[in-house]
Amino acid sequence: MRSQKLLLATAFLITAEIVAANFTANAQQRAVELKGERNSGVIGAARLTPVSHKGGAEPLEQALQDAISILSSNNLCSRFYGDPNTAVEVLNRLGTNFQIHLLPDSRTGIEMSGNFTYFAQSERHAGYRLFAEATINIRGPFFKARVFPSEPYLPGVGSFPPNTREARVLMLLHELGHLVEGQDGRWLILDDGNAPGISFQNTALIEAQCRLQILSLSEPATNQIVRN
Repeated sequence: MRSQKLLLATAFLITAEIVAANFTANAQQRAVELKGERNSGVIGAARLTPVSHKGGAEPLEQALQDAISILSSNNLCSRFYGDPNTAVEVLNRLGTNFQIHLLPDSRTGIEMSGNFTYFAQSERHAGYRLFAEATINIRGPFFKARVFPSEPYLPGVGSFPPNTREARVLMLLHELGHLVEGQDGRWLILDDGNAPGISFQNTALIEAQCRLQILSLSEPATNQIVRN
């Protein structure tokens, strides 16, 4: 393991619209509880079952569980991230690092910045990195959507409206792409801090790989199918 300095923000420059956020302390506690857990190929049933959408309550908790459920099964999206053990491990560790703060640009959903620590490939996992800071914008699309006509219009997260279950999962998967190393030794998606055009392209790439799995999250259990 070695530390490297990268003075850039892998800002997820996507869209946001304005509505009241309701991020509870329980969601933050759930993220802390994920700390130190390592995936051994079997994810607990509670972790695999997405919590019900409660009008904005515990959105981070639900998004983490939804993303883990996608990455823990064999599908186009999980294969994009390579080793599933690594992908789930990185997502768990990212979840423990999240802070909820106000960022200047409401289009920014999640921002990772500061020094990063690189974890080299080993027999147990592929290479990945973790940034010193990971911030979810309290006025960004993770929590917000437009309420009043007088508020400025901003497009959605990929093809999904802001402050939705689908948008939140897509944001997490986008950030995960910045952290996981591919077989060619490059990060799965390009760094896009201060580069909205690249960020949009990165989001489109992740959605192309994961759209079917993201859409299946809202399907009734009896109607869900295996998507390869």
